[in-house]
Amino acid sequence: MEHVLKFGMTLLCFSISILTAKFIGRHHYFSFLTFRQGRYGSIDGLRGFLAISVLFHHFIVTWHWKVNGKWERPPEDYYQNYGKVGVAIFFAITGFLFISKILKDGGKIDWIEFYESRIFRIYPLYIFVIFIVTIVVFSSNLKLEVSLNELIKAYTQWLTFRPGGIINNFLDTKLVIAGVDWTLQYEWLFYILLPIITIAIVRLGRFGGLFLFAVCVYLFNKPMQIHSIDTSLLIFFAVGGLSAYLNRRYQIPNSIIRSKWVSSLTALAIAFAIFRPITFDSIHILMISLFFIPIVLGNDLFGVFSLKSSILLGEISYSIYLLHGIVIYLSFSVFNIAILKNISFQQYLLFMPVICVAVILLSALTFISIEKPCIEFGRKYPISRMLRAIAIKVRKLRSGKN
Repeated sequence: MEHVLKFGMTLLCFSISILTAKFIGRHHYFSFLTFRQGRYGSIDGLRGFLAISVLFHHFIVTWHWKVNGKWERPPEDYYQNYGKVGVAIFFAITGFLFISKILKDGGKIDWIEFYESRIFRIYPLYIFVIFIVTIVVFSSNLKLEVSLNELIKAYTQWLTFRPGGIINNFLDTKLVIAGVDWTLQYEWLFYILLPIITIAIVRLGRFGGLFLFAVCVYLFNKPMQIHSIDTSLLIFFAVGGLSAYLNRRYQIPNSIIRSKWVSSLTALAIAFAIFRPITFDSIHILMISLFFIPIVLGNDLFGVFSLKSSILLGEISYSIYLLHGIVIYLSFSVFNIAILKNISFQQYLLFMPVICVAVILLSALTFISIEKPCIEFGRKYPISRMLRAIAIKVRKLRSGKN
């Protein structure tokens, strides 16, 4: 009965999140979602649920941290997997989207513009998050406890998504955001490797794709720790890449891929992945893949991922992912809306819907005020245009001297 309550609360929160997004979607700022074309609808609708799943994970981890004094794996397998599976599918989405782009464009990518767009997509909100973390850190102690060099080193670690980053000897620095920045290191590793991946796929064709997939399988079976990178996690980018090939090769009619039978199998796969006690073994990865591939091919899980409210949640999912830790930390470590040692776990669960709504509202605000304007500015490629203008001027000066 206790587990029914614990898991049932997450289902309730998913429903409340959809209703909150439906309310937000009435605002004219999100009217563009109705007319947007050329996107992967089911994937867009999936992202928000992944970010909220990670929120569930850290919400429960926070309870055990506050009560037992340790930031560690929650005892409930499903709360552990909400976080792990959510991140794994985020990696698969990244692999799918960019391998799809390579296959579509034939490798003709302006890499300067590509990296510029990634910077404007990821860093503005991330810098805002670092600013909030800084306020939390120095509000607890205005005195500088470390040297200037150590302070610069800490911020450098934050800006490069590396471990550490303890600001001014504030040991909870990373916990302010629930430590979610570690995944951005993997995202940027994938971006850095993309030119090599492109060469392999374009010049070697299917053999190149199979070779890259085989390398990821090998690194999964024989994992290595390279600095803070665990090579076994690269398998999820490979699953996304494989999905891109399948999506390009097989066009399944909506009447089949969106049928109740396929949706039922997809739901069973993700349920198995959520409740499996062993995380990230071969069977777990297979179940995650069996969930993800039908979504890529067009399944929308009984229509849930096609809802406008689900797509809106997907649109603000980056904000949900980066900001949920801050909301949880401020709630229970700064403002102390409840002293967790003085209440039961069941009472604590009642805060979950409140936290979800607060995170979604805040994320909608930061998307409108930070993410969207910076993404649109980045699409003008100001850095690329400036570099090209400088190059043209240099060539003219050289030709004039000659």
